[in-house]
Amino acid sequence: MEYHKPGGQREFMLRKIGLSVWLTFAVGLAQENPAPDSVKSNFQPNKNLEIIIPKLNSSIKVDGAVDDDGWIKAARVGNFCEIEPGDNCKPQVETEALITYDADKIYFAFICYDTDMSKLRATLTDRDRMFSDDWVGVMLNTYADDKQAYELYANPYGIQGDLIWTPNDEDESFDMIWQSEAKIYNDKWVMEMSVPFKSLRFPNSEEQKWKLHFIRTRPRESRQQNSWAPISRDNPSLFSQAGFLTGIKNIKSGKNLEILPYVLSSQAGYLSDDTIPNSDFKNEKIKGDAGVGIKYGITSNLTLDFALNPDFSQVESDADQIDVNTTFALFYPEKRPFFLEGNEIFSTPINVAYTRSINDPLLAGKITGKMGKFSLGYMVGYDEHSPFIVPFEERSAVLSTDKKSVSNILRIKRDLKGESYVGLIATDREIADAYNRVYGLDANIRFLGNYNLLGQILGYSTKELNDTALYYDPITFGKENYSGSFDGEKFSAAGGFIELNRNARHWNFNVHYADAPPEARRDIGFLSENSFRRVQFWQGYTMRPNNKFFVEITPQLNGGLKYRHIDGSLRDQWLTQELYLGFKKQLSLYGNFFWVNNEKFAGVWHRNVQRGYAEISSNTYKKLTGGVWFELGKFINRDENENIVGNGHNLGVWMTIKPVSQLVIENNYNYSDLYRPNNGGKIFSGYILRNKTVYQFSRNFFVRLVTQYDSFGKSFDLDPLLSYKLNPFTIFYIGSTHDIRDYGSSPNYDRFVETNRQIFVKLQYLWRS
Repeated sequence: MEYHKPGGQREFMLRKIGLSVWLTFAVGLAQENPAPDSVKSNFQPNKNLEIIIPKLNSSIKVDGAVDDDGWIKAARVGNFCEIEPGDNCKPQVETEALITYDADKIYFAFICYDTDMSKLRATLTDRDRMFSDDWVGVMLNTYADDKQAYELYANPYGIQGDLIWTPNDEDESFDMIWQSEAKIYNDKWVMEMSVPFKSLRFPNSEEQKWKLHFIRTRPRESRQQNSWAPISRDNPSLFSQAGFLTGIKNIKSGKNLEILPYVLSSQAGYLSDDTIPNSDFKNEKIKGDAGVGIKYGITSNLTLDFALNPDFSQVESDADQIDVNTTFALFYPEKRPFFLEGNEIFSTPINVAYTRSINDPLLAGKITGKMGKFSLGYMVGYDEHSPFIVPFEERSAVLSTDKKSVSNILRIKRDLKGESYVGLIATDREIADAYNRVYGLDANIRFLGNYNLLGQILGYSTKELNDTALYYDPITFGKENYSGSFDGEKFSAAGGFIELNRNARHWNFNVHYADAPPEARRDIGFLSENSFRRVQFWQGYTMRPNNKFFVEITPQLNGGLKYRHIDGSLRDQWLTQELYLGFKKQLSLYGNFFWVNNEKFAGVWHRNVQRGYAEISSNTYKKLTGGVWFELGKFINRDENENIVGNGHNLGVWMTIKPVSQLVIENNYNYSDLYRPNNGGKIFSGYILRNKTVYQFSRNFFVRLVTQYDSFGKSFDLDPLLSYKLNPFTIFYIGSTHDIRDYGSSPNYDRFVETNRQIFVKLQYLWRS
């Protein structure tokens, strides 16, 4: 099961640790609690999990007061149970939920009682950044199919957090139009919300039957989570344990039309010669741009999106990652709204649809939705600057180009019982007379309650560009010894993976096999490495001692073997022990150690590359959270000219400070070094320091400053921004980006010189019928 970790990150507790196999079972059996907490008291969780909601006969004003006449006849439920850290036991505080609806909206209200309001955690912040606070809300599975759910939550200031839940993931990038307000009282806090039916997808039927969970999170001595429906840790299927919502009749989403135009003005400037710090700085002319996005709800199940000259820029740059000793392309998440909405439909176990590969589209369109037991999605984009990731066995190349391309993605999924499904996906990118096509089948089959079989088979077909000036590489690959350069060759292959998982209260494992042939390329997906076959296993045993120190103890063991695809020879082998300790006071400690770590890199076997890792994090205090991780031991220097094993250190520190409810200061520091053995000198060292400071004047208005220094590139970034949001889509921005380089001390020029600058103003407005 997955729940929200402080800071909005998901909490994958079952994958965090291990010792040896015998220790796993010996310790586990010694400390296993014989029965859930509810058995040890008179408390009984809810058994009747059906809510029949009446239709409103008077109006409701969403203001956090719950004093309108419309709430008098609303359905009301309570008797929440604690599911974390307790096990369906009586919670420390009471929670009530009220539900009703009218022709256009469904309404929810939550009354969250508390025994000590001084410990309430509430931040006035931007949407989706409230998950380290107290929060409450609903998960709605509108098709009652256990496949997908809307998650709608708010904190005691009414700040919204909305996500899309699927059995294997939660999409935090999802945004939706809905209303929430909250108020804080002496002994409770109250939150009301209204959700327009036009914001939801649901069956086109006279009467609706939905599934739902009500969840309340209360971070105190432990991060408590309370649920209206009891949730068993022995059942990994979350919505098979949900309640039912009935009584909603004769509702329609309507032919919902949304038009989202934008206007943008910007001015760019740059140093005429960035190798000469005192060269002229040139300012370009002020430029204007405009575009529009259109969304049309064909039915309550099916939506059409179209974008003309969309603005796919980002108002916050990606955080730099240390890549000085990395030979593969780095993954950066998608942040652009057009691609984020509905992207769960295009998701498959293997990353076949990585929409950041559609880099700078002039036109884009998609259709997404559900027809009966079939979910479908189709996306097309015309890209004016097409990027490439060219993967090989031990490295990959990343290219930015001005090549124009057309990208197509087709996805169809067929629902089976519960969380099981079968699906197909096909992608195609055409550039001039070159193409890359990927097609495949995938499935998730859950059986015997705690087991699921997950797999995907892919076929690859590529015809390269014939342009060695764009990319030349003397490497050869595959049995046919194809050239690494772009010289117009054609090649094809097939690969995939299969994984068996067990998820239960205590013992959990997976066994995994993956096959990536040397001819595999995914121009619309993300593939940074190929030419391998890998066998991997993982197992862990989770214990939850009922004492004053520990919340969770999870030892874990994992290991694997990786083979060269071309000849079947061994490339890599590892065996790791790990341990996760969850303490009271919202403290956690994690550590691992590579007992076996042997790898063949660039033709040289490196054995006993042993190292350890430890991480401690704290969410004890509501004004100060953070943690530190460090890794030390032996590392391969991934440079073919000096292919050796050195002694290295990696360190990361993060800290979030909230002096007042409106101010959030986030700090991150990451350091890495590597030294030659036997005091042979330093190979590299450096750090990245990043700060993001946000002051929230109101729910709609904030200012933000991002600063970052990268000692590896001797670069300094400065990104100020002012933002006003009426909703997730109606937004006004004014900001700038500044790239500054550290040229070192000299009497002839300043040490820090601005090399690039952009100033921008943007307005977009959502019109909705």
